[in-house]
Amino acid sequence: MTTLPPTRRSLFGSGGPQRFALLGILALILVLCLIAIPEFRSWRLIASMINSQSIILLLALVATVVLRTGGFDLSISQTMVGSAALTIVLVKADVPLAVAVPLAIALGALVGALNGYLVVGIGVDSFVTTLGSYSALAGFAYLVTNSSIVAGVPDELVNAVRSEVLGIPLVTWYAWILAIVLWFVYQRTPLGRYMLFVGGNPDAARLAGIRVKAVRFGAYLASGVLSALVGLIFLGYFGAVDPGVGGQYMLQPLAAAFLGTTAIVIGRFNALGTVVALYLLIVGITGLQVLGAQTWVTNVFYGLALMIAVAASKLAGRKKALR
Repeated sequence: MTTLPPTRRSLFGSGGPQRFALLGILALILVLCLIAIPEFRSWRLIASMINSQSIILLLALVATVVLRTGGFDLSISQTMVGSAALTIVLVKADVPLAVAVPLAIALGALVGALNGYLVVGIGVDSFVTTLGSYSALAGFAYLVTNSSIVAGVPDELVNAVRSEVLGIPLVTWYAWILAIVLWFVYQRTPLGRYMLFVGGNPDAARLAGIRVKAVRFGAYLASGVLSALVGLIFLGYFGAVDPGVGGQYMLQPLAAAFLGTTAIVIGRFNALGTVVALYLLIVGITGLQVLGAQTWVTNVFYGLALMIAVAASKLAGRKKALR
């Protein structure tokens, strides 16, 4: 295999001071909210903002796996709901949790493998493929739950998600740990560089000796497995599954992932940029809601953020190509 050209070994990656611009905007908005909105001076509100969006942060980080290889996975939210629904239904049918959990992860692996086979093996467009699996999984969730909300999650799973360490629930720690793991893979391992190379120019990557199909298939497989694990966290966090909830988690993770390309490592899907982007969205939306904005402002905010982020990502990509 041809050795890839060396990359800069800075802590976060390449890019100028602008890579910290989004972080600066986040700090500025937070300071303004602290000054103008008394409720923001409460640790309870800050902690609530961080903890309540941990599931979305987990999904946003999962979304970067396939996005980094140049693909698209719309099915992550429904894979989460499908694996959670399968787990709770099996448990309610007296299947041990130790058996239900591996089966839920296997469902995620099956979805990821199917997406990978259709996209990489056959060449079907990733958007169409994962939109199809998204719809199929939505139907699967309704089927196994008999179209009703299912509660009764075992205490072991609830405790594994809601227990606190240093006053912060484990669900938030899981999101931060995943961010660190993905940052390490993306910035410090050959696999992270291969994923980036494959996503940027698959033909050149193939000529360089990279197993492009294996990298892309592996990304879909990892996305499915990680989404299923997020489903287990989702189940423990809420203690129940609503089969129709998947749509609520479709847009926000993608908005954060795309907006994350404008931070830390400009023009590239990266883990720490995604974290900064999501917290920027959370602080902005929470500030508006505390000031009296209606609940619909959330969808408008995320929608506009996604549009701006995609445009900024395209512009950053063109700028890199011209260098």
